[in-house]
Amino acid sequence: MIRVDAFTSRQRYLSHPSPQKRQQGMSLLELLVAVFIFAVAAGGLFKVIGENSRHTEQLELRFFAQLAANNALIELQLLPQWPSLGKHRDKTELGGRRFSISRNVEATDNALIRKVTINTGLADSNTDRLSAATQPLAELQAFMGPTP
Repeated sequence: MIRVDAFTSRQRYLSHPSPQKRQQGMSLLELLVAVFIFAVAAGGLFKVIGENSRHTEQLELRFFAQLAANNALIELQLLPQWPSLGKHRDKTELGGRRFSISRNVEATDNALIRKVTINTGLADSNTDRLSAATQPLAELQAFMGPTP
């Protein structure tokens, strides 16, 4: 004899709802929370990318200023005579930028040695000189003796 229990089939129906009653997808609140989290993360990422590009540009500018200062010092070392004492200004173009080079040659306690300080910064577009408001981008100090 086969006996069908009505209670067990009803229990089975209540414990496993039909496919029409199951939730499909996400609710509107869940979707709004996900979009908000994504927007905050994307905003932070764009801020970091922007700061990184500004830092990269500044590093490139300082690199070319240091190269200009090194070139100025090498030019002094290649001169057949000692550089004269005092301040001297020059300009140069390197990496598509105009730099102002300020050179200061000072005497030291030893008469055979001179101190050379070279400052490099962006040149003012009107005068090709280092503007007063601009800080030097590179400074190089060296001690030189007479050329043999």
